[in-house]
Amino acid sequence: MSAANKAGVLPKAVIAALVGTVAGGTAGVWSLRQPAASVNVSAVPVSAPKVTTTRVADRDAARLSSTALVNQASPPTSSATVQDDADILQRARTLARLPDVTALMALRNAVVQQASERGIAGSSSIKGELDEIDLRLNEARRLRLRLDAEELRKADSARSE
Repeated sequence: MSAANKAGVLPKAVIAALVGTVAGGTAGVWSLRQPAASVNVSAVPVSAPKVTTTRVADRDAARLSSTALVNQASPPTSSATVQDDADILQRARTLARLPDVTALMALRNAVVQQASERGIAGSSSIKGELDEIDLRLNEARRLRLRLDAEELRKADSARSE
């Protein structure tokens, strides 16, 4: 790769990162203003996802739809049930398979906020739930990095041809 090409890659990468950040932030704020969609998480297949690369537009659409999984969390109540915890953990597993890191972080924040509102933030059940969500968050990050690396390799090979 020539020196001129190397010099042009960094500014383009920075611009792409900024545009992606602004678009993602805008989509996140926009999704918070929309009513929560009714999503049946149990209808989502439990099998491992097919690892394929997608176009940025497809990925953004998947993120927007998976945000509905986060927004589906039930409002805080005085008594937390085991079923609510299972639903949250199922949503975390689903988001990890997408892999939607942003939605998983929002889900984790929602769990922390609801636990604080209920006064059970320090309980062992909440800590265990957060540990499980953190595990799924790490899985999603690894998968997202692997998919992004594949996209970069394909883009590099297409450019060099």
